[in-house]
Amino acid sequence: MGLTGVLNIGKTALLTSQTAIQTTSHNIANVNTPGYTRQRANLAAGEPVLGGGKYLGTGVKLTGVERVYDRFINAQILDASEANGRYSALEDRLRRLEGIFNDSQRLGAADVLNGFFDAIHDVVNDASSYSARAVLLSKAEIMTDRINSLDLRLRDEIRNIESEINNAAKDINSLAAQIAVLNGKIQEIEAGGSENANDLRDERELLLKKLAEKIDMTALEDSESQQMTVLAAGGNLLAAGGAASSLTVSANTGNNNYYDVMLGDHNITDNISSGKLKGLIEARDSHFQDALTRLDILSASITKEFNVLHSGGYGLDSSTGNNFFTALSPIITTMSSNTGGATASASVQTLSSLTLDDYEIRFTSSSSFNIVNTTEDTIVSTGNSYTSGANIDFEGLRAVITNDTGSPQSGDIFRISVTKGAAQNIGMAVTDPNKFAAASTSATLPGGNANVVNMAELENSNVMANGTAVFSGYYTAIVADIGVSSGEAKTNSDAQTLVLEELESYRDSISGVSLDEEGINLLKYQHSYQAAAKVITTVDDMLNTLMSLLR
Repeated sequence: MGLTGVLNIGKTALLTSQTAIQTTSHNIANVNTPGYTRQRANLAAGEPVLGGGKYLGTGVKLTGVERVYDRFINAQILDASEANGRYSALEDRLRRLEGIFNDSQRLGAADVLNGFFDAIHDVVNDASSYSARAVLLSKAEIMTDRINSLDLRLRDEIRNIESEINNAAKDINSLAAQIAVLNGKIQEIEAGGSENANDLRDERELLLKKLAEKIDMTALEDSESQQMTVLAAGGNLLAAGGAASSLTVSANTGNNNYYDVMLGDHNITDNISSGKLKGLIEARDSHFQDALTRLDILSASITKEFNVLHSGGYGLDSSTGNNFFTALSPIITTMSSNTGGATASASVQTLSSLTLDDYEIRFTSSSSFNIVNTTEDTIVSTGNSYTSGANIDFEGLRAVITNDTGSPQSGDIFRISVTKGAAQNIGMAVTDPNKFAAASTSATLPGGNANVVNMAELENSNVMANGTAVFSGYYTAIVADIGVSSGEAKTNSDAQTLVLEELESYRDSISGVSLDEEGINLLKYQHSYQAAAKVITTVDDMLNTLMSLLR
């Protein structure tokens, strides 16, 4: 080997120590960088060579700079990020829902509902009193205004959720596109097998974590190509190699025109099982819509029961047949999947016969249809013959389906709801106290109160929830269920946050930068560098001595 071999050992030791110092310095510089993984310079002894009949060492060599990385822990962090994203979004939204029905702050409807019935009892006690009637109409208007306000706030929050769903989809598209770009860069750097794109891999891992917070996903890396394939929402391809797919949102007429999440032409809404998107969709469909539906049912029931009684009574001016609240107006929806060209309308035929359930008219051919109660999942009638423009009367409702650009086709569905929008539309039909129908007959005027007594009895009548709840009890159940759901969401959110924090703490103990440890490494590599430099200086002196002897 000789002095040149020793000189080469010194040189490789110098360069290796320099690389190790650079790696340590890089770690120290990124101690506060989010997602950074500590790097380590891997050293190994050089291949020995035969010299003078013996194998002699050739110094040190750098085998690579790698990340100190635990793949299993990072996979767990992605799973925890998905759950945390879901429950954080759900908790935030349910906290807002709870605030809408905050009766302790007099924001809900409990106090105005009680005030309305108190005013009815006052009229019972003095049916001929104009002032008592005026107070009743005022309390009724306050109640309807409060219900309108609750409905408006619910709809506003649903619109906000829809906006967040759209923004989350855009964020997911951006993250997927960035991952695809990094795939290409990592492959380019690592294609030869001699280099590791450590910092780019860290960046990709951070993007994957942010993606997991938005939607459930699976990341699969090809060990040969270094490409990351990302599957989302139950296995739908989101990113592969240098290409990424895009999510869009589309209004679903079968679900209140709410946004569905689309991947290409494929509706993946029902496949989303975690992440922020799941929390938002769950809050919208399972909680806000449920509260809105139940508020509509309460409003429709109040409207129906009071209008039935009031229209049969007599006011101080002897008027009769008047609704107390704004009349119910059924909504009939033509499903977007219909292939026929028929249009439809609906109205109330007999108010007292209404069940307040939802129905579907389902065509089995262009000339026949069935009627289904979708609330109770029961058949109302089957094999009905269709005639364009003819009245279709059932359970207090009347539907009219008319050929327009064509006739109905087999599979066409027309959905009817008498409660939908009831909370939004409830209002006062009677504004003159003299027209409030307290008496059951005109002969008992002005002091007759038999009809208003029947109205007062509605306060404690089980007219809600299939005859099992009174108005106030039904409303209280809405508020209670929201409180329970909000509490569960908070518990789940707190638990998932704790799990994620523990996993990230464990990851930091493995992959995080310790300034104390890096400081020790820096001193160690500094001394190694200085020793290598001493070797080179020593060999240089020896060569100079040798050269001087040869002169």
